[in-house]
Amino acid sequence: MAENYVFGVILAILGGAVNSFGVVLQKKVVNEIPKESREERFMRTLIRNPIWILGLICIVVFSAVCFLLAQAMIGGALVPGLAAIGLVVLVIGSIKIIGEDLKNLEFIGIGILIIGILLIGLSELSIEGDIDYFLDTSFNVRITIFTSILCILWMVSRMAGKRDYRGKTIFLALSAGLPFAIGNSWMQPFTISMINVFGGKGDSLDFIIFIISTILVAPTSFAGIAFVQEAFKYGDASKIVPIQQIPIQITPIFLYFSVFLTDPPKIFSPYFILGGIVLIIISGFILGKRQAAIEIIE
Repeated sequence: MAENYVFGVILAILGGAVNSFGVVLQKKVVNEIPKESREERFMRTLIRNPIWILGLICIVVFSAVCFLLAQAMIGGALVPGLAAIGLVVLVIGSIKIIGEDLKNLEFIGIGILIIGILLIGLSELSIEGDIDYFLDTSFNVRITIFTSILCILWMVSRMAGKRDYRGKTIFLALSAGLPFAIGNSWMQPFTISMINVFGGKGDSLDFIIFIISTILVAPTSFAGIAFVQEAFKYGDASKIVPIQQIPIQITPIFLYFSVFLTDPPKIFSPYFILGGIVLIIISGFILGKRQAAIEIIE
């Protein structure tokens, strides 16, 4: 048991590090494309680059496998906090490989974000059980409203990021994070229903949930990857990715309390959750303000 726990911790840290390394590789390729050529055939240029493809494999294959195995060994509560170590890799890679410049305040902002994510991980929030909660009509109403709100926020941030003004990259980063927030919200139903369907134990509910969750999980994952590349055209990875993490880290808390209506697992959990949210928001303001300033210079 102890060996599995240690191995799970190592996998969670490794998953975060590999994910961030993949992001750095992709941003490096984006930076090598001349600014005047970034508006035409942008994605086609990226997918033809082997370094960008390697970064994509790091994100959607290697890190995903590490996270799934880590959650199986130590549960999902600690994985986000442990994976936050990837932001350290992001900062080092941004400086050494990409050549980005970070000020002391930005290091503080990234450090605050890591602590905030760690606090949320230590709150031990987790959603367990089968997908029978979809038999409850009130639950279906709540998750439909919740998903719809996220989709609206995604569309609004996307439209705001399309306009040419100071701070547009902040909204582009948020529009790259919200798709993952939507997909993550449906990841557990997707995983459970997929296991039941392909394991030969699926009933009609499993098939329905599998189809719905697949429609929501798969496209949002690809959209998130594509949109973050677009954000990379205008800003630094070391600032965009932390801003992108804000909806990804905060959304599960609202899912936990407003959709599943679950009580906190420990007496200290609400304090960790509140502290984590506050720190994540503060870091978002610090990094977002810096990114907006950079856009003026550029």
